[in-house]
Amino acid sequence: MVMFRTPARRALVVLALVLIGALVLGVVEARASSILSLYGQENVGTAGAQFLRIPVGARSAALGQAGVAAAVDASGLFWNPASIMQTSGRRGLFFSHTEYTAGIDIEHAAYHVRHQDWGFGVSAGVLRSGDIPRTTEFHQEGTGQTFTANTIVLGLTFTRAMTDRFAMGGTLKFYQENLDDVSIRSMLMDVGVLYYVGVGDLRIGFAVKNFGPDLQPGGSPDEAFGYETPSDYQSFAAPTSGSFGTAYTWTLSRHVTLMTTADFHHPADYSESFRFGSELGLGPALRLRGGYETNRDVGGLSTGFGVAVTRDHWGINLDYALRGMGAFGTIHMVSVDLMPILTGRMSR
Repeated sequence: MVMFRTPARRALVVLALVLIGALVLGVVEARASSILSLYGQENVGTAGAQFLRIPVGARSAALGQAGVAAAVDASGLFWNPASIMQTSGRRGLFFSHTEYTAGIDIEHAAYHVRHQDWGFGVSAGVLRSGDIPRTTEFHQEGTGQTFTANTIVLGLTFTRAMTDRFAMGGTLKFYQENLDDVSIRSMLMDVGVLYYVGVGDLRIGFAVKNFGPDLQPGGSPDEAFGYETPSDYQSFAAPTSGSFGTAYTWTLSRHVTLMTTADFHHPADYSESFRFGSELGLGPALRLRGGYETNRDVGGLSTGFGVAVTRDHWGINLDYALRGMGAFGTIHMVSVDLMPILTGRMSR
């Protein structure tokens, strides 16, 4: 593969990243009258499929959700499709469990394979609400019946390494949301790029997630006595967002490192925010993490840790994250990242 041996070539790649970002944002902008009408606080509550906004993986969640450049493990499929070209292993398995609010359980799983200049991955996410008591205006304590609210997303990722430092990728996703007997189905897409500058492991990432057509439930609403019933359900925008970030690892001593990362996050239906995270590495096995997202009433502060072990030629990373959500309680996340060790060396 071609290497960037001159500053001029590196500048051209950075310029290409900017142009790609502008092009993607331009495509998104074409679906609205202006960037401000699509992205910004004035659009709070206008996008659906909020399940896709829940962070995936305890490591990135503990880093304040600053994962567009930092997530270079199997969980990167959910943060930046291009990131799988920089994982420490050629193959990787990833599992994540989130104990969400109101007794809701969220599970994610992913598998990826990378070769010298291309890679692919598959991913899945499931939200299970459990049984929800059914109430009506006449039975506010419940009718004795229950219903469920479940969501599933399936993803197929392909990534191409243009050079040994620059990769770009995309994920095609099938999304389905079920609320009682009402369902939403849609196809959405993520695109991302990742560029290693050439100074240590300094890297720059950019990703646009969940862009696609408007979401609309199928079928027709039930007739309501005394009200005019529309023939179709109302449609709403996909939860599109764009993120630009960077990450770098500082060597503090022989056995101590500090990885710092920062993202600028630009959602379609809320105000922008900055995300900051740091990961203190104590030897090869222990990682302590903390992160913060600005401009958020709840859930801005997060913390966690990770443990890396080796068993039977497998590198195993166990991660935990904790986020406070105010009146909604505390969210606990656990994830496992498995990679076969082919060279006898495991690194994050």
